Amino acid sequence: MKFIARKSLLAIAAGMTLASSAFAQTAPSVTLYGRMDLAVESANDGALTKTMLQNYASRFGIKGDRSFSKDLTGIFQVESAFSPEDGKAQNQAGNSGFLASRNSFVGMKSASMGTFLVGNHDTPLKSLDGGGLASILWAEGDALEVIIHGKGTRTASSTYFDNVHTRQTNNLVYISPKFSDVVVKASYSPDEGQTATTNQPLYSVSGEWNNGTYNFGLAVQKKDVADKAFGMSATKLTMGAKMGAFTAGLAFSALDNNAPVAANSQKTNNSLIVLGYTMGQTVFKFNYGMSSESKSNSQDDLTMTSLEAGYLLDKQTTLYTNYSQIMNSAKAKGTFTGADNFPATTVAGNDPTALSFGIRYNF
Repeated sequence: MKFIARKSLLAIAAGMTLASSAFAQTAPSVTLYGRMDLAVESANDGALTKTMLQNYASRFGIKGDRSFSKDLTGIFQVESAFSPEDGKAQNQAGNSGFLASRNSFVGMKSASMGTFLVGNHDTPLKSLDGGGLASILWAEGDALEVIIHGKGTRTASSTYFDNVHTRQTNNLVYISPKFSDVVVKASYSPDEGQTATTNQPLYSVSGEWNNGTYNFGLAVQKKDVADKAFGMSATKLTMGAKMGAFTAGLAFSALDNNAPVAANSQKTNNSLIVLGYTMGQTVFKFNYGMSSESKSNSQDDLTMTSLEAGYLLDKQTTLYTNYSQIMNSAKAKGTFTGADNFPATTVAGNDPTALSFGIRYNF
């Protein structure tokens, strides 16, 4: 009887141990994270200077995963933008007051097969940034959106031209495992506003090689024209390198509105150089970008220059200052996109500037 009882106790203990182990493998993991980035900014639209307390894409998110096996994990993320200086979700009326305004998705991740996501998510072209080295400046300083993705050209040519800096809703995204330092991404977003005559889905794909020191990436993106006046397509090339305390990033893009009417055709060729240098707890950053005319004698070309210095108080907190300037040609209206409410450049040919003193805290 004692022997049987002991065997029963051992069996129960073993069962509890196995149950505990199984639970540990499948228990969900949830993380709260975010960023607060605020600065006092002297904002000039080319005619009027204002002193403003600016918010630069502060955000709050929750993400998590749950393992189903050694190779398969369920994942989710909900990320929202907000403006801590005025209590709104964002200052832009079109983006205020709703949850999941940034990358938010549910999906499955397999170490052998890759990751599949559905939701509101950056396209592969948007996320290609030279391993982070082509988009290192903060405040109003990041020229990737303004120059490479076409936001500077769009402000003067909005009738037949759009930017390709796309966080796409209703997006289906695939991210491959890393093979020989190469990762491939692809996304497809159906046109949920499709009609009997119009269907404009968006396709985007990228390939990126990154060995930790050097980076090379190529992406293409296209939105079908259907019976619309235009549909944007883009090709983007990025390169990056880490050399001790120095970093360097390059980006190039060719944007085409694919207008079926030749008179409405617009194309730009764009380039950007980004440099960084770390000296102890101080980081210096610089970028310079150029966007060409969208067609002959359109005079909507522009350049953008930014300088930044930051001091790391710790791994999470940085004090920084940034100065940025856009030089617009006679018919260009390029403006900054870093803050929620930088005053738009309303007069063609005016040159906006921004001087910021800020603090960024990641949590």
